[in-house]
Order: sequence, then structure tokens, then C-alpha cells
Amino acid sequence: MSQDTAAPIADKKHFANSAQQPKRLYPEDQERVDQYLKEGVNEVERSPFRPLRLMAWLTVVIVVLGVLSRFIGYLVIPS
Repeated sequence: MSQDTAAPIADKKHFANSAQQPKRLYPEDQERVDQYLKEGVNEVERSPFRPLRLMAWLTVVIVVLGVLSRFIGYLVIPS
């Protein structure tokens, strides 16, 4: 079951490029769709991704859960 993944894709019809795809809608419907997409209703201003902040939060959550599990273990199994 080996496939040659290094070979370039010669068939470009699978790429999503709206300029090259045939129109499937009536012209007036396509015009409405194009107008809606140009309005930018779906665009959301997002803050940049901060991987160090994510790692810090993950560390805090893991430490808190570890301390909580030790505390529960201390309550359930007294030594």
C-alpha cells in the first residue's frame, strides 16, 4: 500500500480557485454572492497568536490539576 507522495500533482482541477472554476449560479445570483463576499461581514479582527502565553496557561492548568489530584488523594487515602 505504498503511494508516491513526492510526485507533483499534474491535475490542477482540484484546486479551489474561484477565478478558474465555472459559474454554477445564474449571473444575478452570482452577483449577489460576490457582493456579499466583498462586504467583509464574516471578517473578524483577531489578535496575534502567542504560543508562549498558551504554554504558560497549559503549565498553570497542569500544575493546578496535579495539586488538586494530590489533595483529593490525601483526603481519600490518609497516610
